[in-house]
Amino acid sequence: MKTSLTLAVICCALAGCGEAILRTTPQWDARFGDATRAAFARQVIHPDAGRDARPVNGLDGQAAAAAQKRYQNSFAEPPAPPVFTIGIGSK
Repeated sequence: MKTSLTLAVICCALAGCGEAILRTTPQWDARFGDATRAAFARQVIHPDAGRDARPVNGLDGQAAAAAQKRYQNSFAEPPAPPVFTIGIGSK
């Protein structure tokens, strides 16, 4: 008897929670992703830059390729580890 009463109380409590969720979910779903889209829009300076045919000011193709190659080559050989000498050879 006690188990069935406890089960009935739990079912009623869950039914109340479920109705509250069903009432608020459509409001949340309607605005899902708005914050992400707003943050993305604030980070884009010129959204139609891909459609612009004017050349970009800055590096030309050869300079950009050379900079990219230097950057990639900087990872080919790790830098030499630092050498620490404490109190040797100085007064």
